[in-house]
Amino acid sequence: MTEIQKYEVARTYKGFEVRDYAPFITVSTLESGNMSSAGNQAFRKLAGYIFGGNSESKSIAMTAPVTEKPTKDGFEVSFVMPADMKLPDMPKPQRENLKITEHEATKMAAIRFTGTIGMASFETNERKLKELLDAEGIEYDPVPIYARYNAPTTPFFLRRNEVLLLLKP
Repeated sequence: MTEIQKYEVARTYKGFEVRDYAPFITVSTLESGNMSSAGNQAFRKLAGYIFGGNSESKSIAMTAPVTEKPTKDGFEVSFVMPADMKLPDMPKPQRENLKITEHEATKMAAIRFTGTIGMASFETNERKLKELLDAEGIEYDPVPIYARYNAPTTPFFLRRNEVLLLLKP
């Protein structure tokens, strides 16, 4: 079974929840293009890294979610590393455009939805989450993180997708 990124639900609201995420590590790449093309290009590079395309030819377990964060020219696509991995354990990428980042514990708002994935569904849920946060007076970073939890072969009605927004302290 695929490991899910560690978090605790701090509070549940109508339509969304606030989560406390434990510290984590990501391997990321920046890709130009739309969500689909950037995601496909990035997935191949990131999968290559975790399936042994690194300085130690070390295989690393696939985890969920895979995240996409919009940038000026495309998306930053990231794989979350297994919770038991520490920065010194991380083999160096063989590709220049892969970046390893250690993230501190963080608080995020999350809205979950099922169905097909694409910019329209993520943007609709992003707007909804921002409206819900605004109504509660909760401050957030406006740049969303789009999270996908399932393989593309998972039937659309069983897929877990989320929009995450980093909350301001």
